Amino acid sequence: MKTDQDILDRALSKQTEFDKTAQITLVGHSLFDMWSDMEQGTPNIAGKTVANLGLSSTSTRQYLDLIVKGNLIKQLGEDVFIFLGVNDIVKEPDYSPKQVLGWINEIVSAFKTLAPTSRYYLLEATPVNNIATTDNPAILALNQYLEAHCPADIRYVKTWNAFANEEGKLDLNLCHDGLHFTQQGYDVLEQILLKQLGA
Repeated sequence: MKTDQDILDRALSKQTEFDKTAQITLVGHSLFDMWSDMEQGTPNIAGKTVANLGLSSTSTRQYLDLIVKGNLIKQLGEDVFIFLGVNDIVKEPDYSPKQVLGWINEIVSAFKTLAPTSRYYLLEATPVNNIATTDNPAILALNQYLEAHCPADIRYVKTWNAFANEEGKLDLNLCHDGLHFTQQGYDVLEQILLKQLGA
C-alpha cells in the first residue's frame, strides 16, 4: 500500500503535468494516472488540452493533505474532473462515505480559490471484478452516498453502468486485472467525459 511519501514522489515525478497550463484538469487516483501509460498517452478531450494530475493509489485524504494543502497545484483548467474515493475504503482508518465527501468538499473549496469560475465534476467510482482489496457492495454504498449528497456546485457523473457487465462487475473486456482499465476501458471513460463537455 502506497505511503504518503510514495504519493508525493509520484506527484514530483509528474511535475511537468502539474506545471502545464491546460483547459481540462484530471484530479484523481490510478484510473486517471495510468491513462498516461497507455500507448497514446492521455489524449486531448473534445479538442481541449489536458493536465493529468492523477496519482496512483492515492486516497482522497492523501490528495487533500499532500497535494492540495501542500500547494502543489498552482493552476486548474476550466473543467476539473475529480475521480477519488475508492482507495479510501481500503486505506483510511476513518473511512466513511460521509468522510470522503467532506474531503472532496475541502478539495473543491481550495480549488475554487484558485479557479472560481471553473466547472467541477465528481466521477462515480467504477466497479471492480474479483480483486482482493475491496468489492462492489462497498463501492456502491460510497456512490449512493456521494450521489445523494453531492453539492449543487459539483456535477455528479455516472460511470458505473458504462463499465459493468451483466453481473454488475467490471467488464473484463475493459480492464486487465479486475480494476485498471485497458485502452478499451479508457475509450469508454473518454466518451463519458466528452458527454459532460457537450462534445
